[in-house]
Amino acid sequence: MMQYPPTVTSAELRRAFLLLLASLAALASSSSSATLPPTRIQTLVLPNGLRALLVEKREAPVVSVQVWYHVGSKDEAPGKTGFAHLFEHLMFQGTRNVGPERFSDYIVRAGGLDNAYTTEDVTVFWETIPSALLPVALWLEADRMRNLDISEKTFRREREVVKEERRMRYDNQPYGTVVESLYKLAFTVHPYAHTPIGSMEDLDRASVADIRDFYDTYYVPENATLVIVGDFDAAEARTLIRECFGPIARGSRPIERRIASEPPQRAKRTLRLTRNVALPAFVAGYHMPADGTPDAYPLRLAARILSEGDSSRIYRRLVYDKQMALQAESAGNFTEDPNLFFVLAVLNTGFTPAQAEAEVLAELERLKSEPVSAAELAKAKNQILRDFVLSRQSVQSLGEELGYAAVVLKDPELLDAELDRFLRVTADDIQRVARKYFVPENATVLEVHPAPTGLAGAQFGTMNDER
Repeated sequence: MMQYPPTVTSAELRRAFLLLLASLAALASSSSSATLPPTRIQTLVLPNGLRALLVEKREAPVVSVQVWYHVGSKDEAPGKTGFAHLFEHLMFQGTRNVGPERFSDYIVRAGGLDNAYTTEDVTVFWETIPSALLPVALWLEADRMRNLDISEKTFRREREVVKEERRMRYDNQPYGTVVESLYKLAFTVHPYAHTPIGSMEDLDRASVADIRDFYDTYYVPENATLVIVGDFDAAEARTLIRECFGPIARGSRPIERRIASEPPQRAKRTLRLTRNVALPAFVAGYHMPADGTPDAYPLRLAARILSEGDSSRIYRRLVYDKQMALQAESAGNFTEDPNLFFVLAVLNTGFTPAQAEAEVLAELERLKSEPVSAAELAKAKNQILRDFVLSRQSVQSLGEELGYAAVVLKDPELLDAELDRFLRVTADDIQRVARKYFVPENATVLEVHPAPTGLAGAQFGTMNDER
């Protein structure tokens, strides 16, 4: 275990951290490139296809273990939605060697944390544990990779848990299904048309045979990336990985990803919804490219300029200047395949979705007609720099960044290299992508109107899910 020298105080560490942030911020405003402290990534690929990425980080005696399965809601067939999210739950319900809920019990009793989440593209299982528990965590992850106990009883029980989660987080929430409705309208052939939570009908229709088939296809070594970050010895970890995961056979069938490409949208799509809500709302989605592509970086910065913080353009215009909205924001749902750039607002009483749309369009037109100021661009880049720095403060967050770069962006070296892509973005780049994507024919718009007797609330459903 590495100990800080007694002369180093917490205040001094905080000052050093703030100096690092300040130096990075200066680089953002004065230079087109900056370099983060390099991350040494060691790679191991087993004969069965499992890829392991190892980063030694010895500041504290903890380790983050993450298994990234390259399977999400976009890999689900029509009529069989919600399977990836269901497995997020089933993977904690016991194997031939470990009883139900015992997985988490081993981790928590040793002082660790564990959880999982599902997105459109991946399902991730993680543990943050004391360093000494690394052999246990690796054995547990290897065990549930192929020894999961998918019995009729377990399947039916967890299916009801997922259905109740859907009711609680989506169906019974104000605005809870609005984003889901937007996706159904915006996507005609790509499976992003359905969200990770899945549908009640598909879950009811699913059988144990369907679930086992999904497990045998995707929860296999060749479809998994193991990420280990923290206080461990890489040579010892390699031995443990070979011992725990090496005996697991490759998948019994090839993974064929037959995912249809969404055709270009040629005309604006609009849907009017009446919901049991207290306030009207407006949400628009503009088709945009996949994450990691050249246009993704100016679009990410555009989202910051439009709605990151109270002084951002859309928030200031709708909430402060016009006093039209209670909530206003924009964000890109950046994923492995092209997705949507959102602009949304929950309105105050007396305003209509059409009025909010007009104000939002005015801001988007300004983004297209006028280059963003140097101050706005520097602020957005500083926010990106802040996030890069903060993501390296814990082994778990660093592991998440590495896993995302490796699986979704398909290049683990982007963990460090991607920052330069952000810092090279110019005001002209932002203006160019705004003109390219923020056009009427590329938009899908939902107007949400209160039913005669609305219920209070102002939260939209999220696009990913966590156990």
